[in-house]
Amino acid sequence: MEYKLKKYSEKDLEILNTIQEELDKIYICKSFSSNPKKGLNHAVKTGTTGQVEARQTLFTKNSKSEVRYPHMMKLFNKFIDCHMPSFKFESVYVNKNTVCKKHIDSKNCSNTLLVGVGNYENGFTILYEDEDGIEFDIKETSLLFNGSKIYHSSTDFSGTRYSLVFFG
Repeated sequence: MEYKLKKYSEKDLEILNTIQEELDKIYICKSFSSNPKKGLNHAVKTGTTGQVEARQTLFTKNSKSEVRYPHMMKLFNKFIDCHMPSFKFESVYVNKNTVCKKHIDSKNCSNTLLVGVGNYENGFTILYEDEDGIEFDIKETSLLFNGSKIYHSSTDFSGTRYSLVFFG
């Protein structure tokens, strides 16, 4: 199993703090639906467990979120330029207060960079090489891996947790 961890620098943390402040100001739609027939239930579509406060949005070129909040893509780019300039991303999926069950990213073809932001405890990311898996604290270090080949999940947490999923 291949993955790479990178500790956040002081400058990275400053940018992530700004990202968190801005995310706290914007509306992120609920990702949970009690009616899976509508196709909105991410427990079925993307592996998110059915917690009521789970929220998700996608930032990519000309997406609704990017059009409404163009400053966010600039902040995401600023973070990547500082933290891992060699990583090129196409989109950022923002999960707010989301716990994901074990899954692979079916539409992802390359590396994924996971970043944790917020005032939360626990909420570890688990990568699975076998049934046990290895826990990572994405609040302390970013995690780069191929999400289309490596099964992954997250654990319960307390507080407000954003996971930023940068897709290459």
